[in-house]
Amino acid sequence: MTDERHDESSGRLPFADDGAADDLFVWDGLRPPPRQADPEPGRVPGESRRSRAPHESRPSGDEGALPPRRAAPARGAGDEWQDWLDPGEGAQRGEPAAGDGAGGPFGPDALGHVPERRRPRRRRLSAGAVLAAMLIGFFVAGLLDAKAIETAVKGKPLGTARSVQLALLKPMVVLSGALQLDRPAEALNAMLGRGDAAHHSIAEVKNKAKPKWPRKITRKHPLRLYIIGDSMAQVFGSSLENLAEETHLVKAKLDYKVSSGLSRPDFFDWPQRMIDQIVEFGPDATAVLFGANDGQNVLHKGKVLEVGSKAWQEVYAKRVGKAMDILTKGGRRAYWVGNPIMRDPNYRERISMMDHIYEAEAKKQPGVFYIPTWALFANEKGSYAEYLPDANGDPVLMRAPDGIHLSRAGGDRMARAVLEVIEQDWGMPQQP
Repeated sequence: MTDERHDESSGRLPFADDGAADDLFVWDGLRPPPRQADPEPGRVPGESRRSRAPHESRPSGDEGALPPRRAAPARGAGDEWQDWLDPGEGAQRGEPAAGDGAGGPFGPDALGHVPERRRPRRRRLSAGAVLAAMLIGFFVAGLLDAKAIETAVKGKPLGTARSVQLALLKPMVVLSGALQLDRPAEALNAMLGRGDAAHHSIAEVKNKAKPKWPRKITRKHPLRLYIIGDSMAQVFGSSLENLAEETHLVKAKLDYKVSSGLSRPDFFDWPQRMIDQIVEFGPDATAVLFGANDGQNVLHKGKVLEVGSKAWQEVYAKRVGKAMDILTKGGRRAYWVGNPIMRDPNYRERISMMDHIYEAEAKKQPGVFYIPTWALFANEKGSYAEYLPDANGDPVLMRAPDGIHLSRAGGDRMARAVLEVIEQDWGMPQQP
């Protein structure tokens, strides 16, 4: 056996003889696998050793040596190195590698037959088709609730944008009614008590010979209290409703409408709503909180009046006075609640202007009490405050993050102040 050693001058790597370990892969750093030795005499280059006859054996000096391993086909070192780094796209599918039998170490002989997995082809829609489907869906949804959308748009501030939106909505409203697509929405609103029922007239608010006030309030004959307003009345009203009914001397009903007010009867007609509820609920008194949405331009006799102008204040004062007159029919009492101080300076000025109108109109109307809450929500310096001390002197969050609405603690604070006035006016026992 010839002992081949590394020849420093030749640059070749040492190779073992064609013995038991001649085809073991040697990994040494980043060096490529060793070049395969010359084929044995009498064997055709590239011939697989597996093709030998079973009786043929390889000369060996050790009779007890292990059976010879299958040798890889004689290929260039560069080819084997490339196969190791990238077995090829065919090998990933189990196809035979070039010159390596049925797939070699990457073929089906290693793992068995693997059926090809085919994913179902998805039908892709074009961007135009998707957009068209979305537009059709929006249009159908709009037809189903066209009246509600129109009502919401009517509540927006007067201006060009509102006029354009209403003009665009008008054909949809007409088409929705003609096709009766608005019936499901109307049926749902009727089930929830939000439908347009038949209205009552002011003549039905009868002036009885005996006025509602004064009278003795007992558990058997509790005070019927109607609570109305915009979104500010949502928290305040629920607090007043709960605190009043805890006395067992009051039967309260909360009725608020978000984004509403007295400035825009075209969006929500509060005077008509007051008449309907006086006839149906029959309140002895009403607690009122408006103004959060009223600081906007109003439409009067075909002319838009700018908020804060002299003409605007005159029109708004007449609307407030009309509401007070409706609520005090039959000797009823009305408790008009002023708005608290607001965080935004410009918004604060508008709210202050309207609070002065409420106070001035209340002085003209018998049976109306104006209850200011501006200072109730201001700090010691008279400025806006998010936190105020409670009865124990601990700071409590009173306002919502928007600087307008009330927290639950703020609603309770305002409700206690209003309930105290009501109890004093009707001679009810004061609550601790």
